[in-house]
Amino acid sequence: MSHQPGAANDGRCWLVERRADGSVVGGISARAPSPDAAGPLVRVEAAGFNYKDALACSGHPGVAKTLPLVPGIDAAGTLLQAAAGLPAGAEVVVTGNGLGETMPGAFATLLRPPVEAIVPRPPTLSAREAMALGTAGLTVLLTLDRLAEATPRGHHATGAGEWLVTGASGGVGMLAVAALAGSGRTVVACSRKPTAEHVLRALGAASVVHPDSLRGDPGKPLVRGRWAGAIDTVGGPLLADVLRAVLPGGVVAAIGMAGGVDLPTTVYPFILRGVTLCGIDAATLPTQAERAALWPRLAALWPGVRDVLPVVTLALDDVGDWAEALLRGDAPGKAVVLPAARAERHTINLAAAWEWDGAVWRRQFGRPTGLTPSDSVRLVFTAPGAATVALNGTPLPALCGDSPRWSHDVTALLRHRNELTLAHDGPPQAEITTAGRVGLPEPFGHPALEIISRVIDP
Repeated sequence: MSHQPGAANDGRCWLVERRADGSVVGGISARAPSPDAAGPLVRVEAAGFNYKDALACSGHPGVAKTLPLVPGIDAAGTLLQAAAGLPAGAEVVVTGNGLGETMPGAFATLLRPPVEAIVPRPPTLSAREAMALGTAGLTVLLTLDRLAEATPRGHHATGAGEWLVTGASGGVGMLAVAALAGSGRTVVACSRKPTAEHVLRALGAASVVHPDSLRGDPGKPLVRGRWAGAIDTVGGPLLADVLRAVLPGGVVAAIGMAGGVDLPTTVYPFILRGVTLCGIDAATLPTQAERAALWPRLAALWPGVRDVLPVVTLALDDVGDWAEALLRGDAPGKAVVLPAARAERHTINLAAAWEWDGAVWRRQFGRPTGLTPSDSVRLVFTAPGAATVALNGTPLPALCGDSPRWSHDVTALLRHRNELTLAHDGPPQAEITTAGRVGLPEPFGHPALEIISRVIDP
């Protein structure tokens, strides 16, 4: 990556910039642009990875309002000099206020945030735990408060009716399920990922539904009312489907756009059922004092989700892959970046020992040994061809030849014994290796397991 002339040396970071040909690229850099060399300085110990950060990594103009840019809208770390009424050495969290959008963000070892972005970190939360909650957790608490304000008195009070959470397998969605269930509501989680059902139920969901089940007759502006309220992280047509099925006096909070920014609806839910649609912005609207008051509430929420919420630990080296997975919808749960960590990779070759059963190619393997909670395992194909992929019966994104490398985090799918299958129309002839085993034909690419361990630099 190129260095920025005249920029202060802010240590290692993930820098997104635009090339001369107009393409956007990201990678590790030793320098980052610094907005104010005299401002507060925070040593970043952990940074949350949000959908907005993935958009920034892609150079999305609605988020990355200036390039080059260091993404990352929230961080937890140590204040290196007195600021915001706090002494040097204070443990802090830093969120919003333009971080990772108009100024360098948290995917860096050092951060110079505006003073108003800094609040104390609750002593019961480590930096990693705080960022497992982060802006997602703040958004959920702001949403609960707004829902309480907007719900008409006597209409579908706590415990009455079903409350829907869409995009429930994402980080915000999972926290929304836990918070709503913790408040005594009956929660229906909506997710298209079957592997997330056990986690969502453990977080408090009474049932889990697929988005397709929410579609009613598209010609009807209203359908039978079901939802007392909803938290929508998806937007687009799914939000329109939800609005048509909200009970009279119900409230819907819109907090995401993973499914699109258009809202193809009518005014009927609002004028015939008195439905309220409200938006939540955790990045700019809460004041410093309001955010400081929200963090103890997040700390109280954490013990109830700590042992259930899937949290992936990343190093800066992993940022690009995770951003792509998040934008594809293939990154369940939460991810936390440890900027001072390095990613050590060990590869297990899966090119040999395949079987062809007349319908699919099949490869069995055991769970890698010695994995720690901070390790992750990615299934990787270099020079991929075209094929559909499944691990232990769970479909993965299809292989295609548009990229020199295909990868997918399969940590949560691994079992003691595993089965990987590939299907392709008109499979190529099998190739016999010198050991007499069946090798995967070359057109499929070169498969491997990539074990990634994060090691904190001293």
